[in-house]
Amino acid sequence: MVSWNLRPMLLAAAKRPSFLGILTCVLLAAGCAKAASVFFDLPEPQEGSRQRPQTEAYNAFVQDTGPPPPIESLVSPDAVLAVLPRDRAGYVDWVAALRDEVIRPRRTLPGVRPPMNVSSFGFDFVYEGQSPMFDAYFPHSSHTELLSCETCHPEIFPYRNSEINMAAIGRGESCGVCHRTVAFPATACERCHRQMQMPEDRVEATLGSDVVLARTSPDSSGSLTSSFPPARFPHWVHRIRYRCSACHPGLFKTRSGETPVSMEAIRQRESCGVCHNDEVAFGILQCNRCHFAESTASDSIP
Repeated sequence: MVSWNLRPMLLAAAKRPSFLGILTCVLLAAGCAKAASVFFDLPEPQEGSRQRPQTEAYNAFVQDTGPPPPIESLVSPDAVLAVLPRDRAGYVDWVAALRDEVIRPRRTLPGVRPPMNVSSFGFDFVYEGQSPMFDAYFPHSSHTELLSCETCHPEIFPYRNSEINMAAIGRGESCGVCHRTVAFPATACERCHRQMQMPEDRVEATLGSDVVLARTSPDSSGSLTSSFPPARFPHWVHRIRYRCSACHPGLFKTRSGETPVSMEAIRQRESCGVCHNDEVAFGILQCNRCHFAESTASDSIP
């Protein structure tokens, strides 16, 4: 459980007239329990209500996409890891999870026109290496189940003559845009170099690190929000619910950090606010669902 003790700050603010004090009183008078729980460290809502707000918008969305699979009701990363399949090396095999219907990620966001479904595109091929052992297999058919053509082309890969090498992947370029952070890393050699014989179960599976959003214009006004930790984005929470193409590159460019995220855009129901509007997912007043320090990170879904 994320635990912030904001009472001393609020009590100090209450001793002098301020916008914060007035806002707090208005929220409490209006019975806004959700906002009050953020500001006063009141108990979090019950886990059943934390998963999805039961609004008309969400219910209509579920009706269009079907009921969520059991994995979406899990709130602990360890519980999620326990049900996800592994590859030979021991990493999470997200494609196997999709094909086995452990996850049923949606192709589109609520109210957003879905990208073209290219999942039937089966142009799989092999990059020749210095020897047959180093031949690298690239399955378009696996990638198009989760991605759209625009997710990778032409920004990351031109349609023809794309040079791919391990040095670039190690720098986070080329395949390394994803295959270091949200997909298996280059150390899962046999996933691409299928003739390599590697020990089984040699790594420990993880859900990957959170993306910590950098602040480009720090708030120096001394307001309450200036003391908040940077926002953290857990990819794993979203990827069990949505395919990559639902957000990339339509809302966010494929490369991490290339699309600015601002609270103003979220308020305008843009960027993260397409979902995080208290209709499909929690809204902006639940500050500590995104702004939490790593040392106080919750074991439940942020």
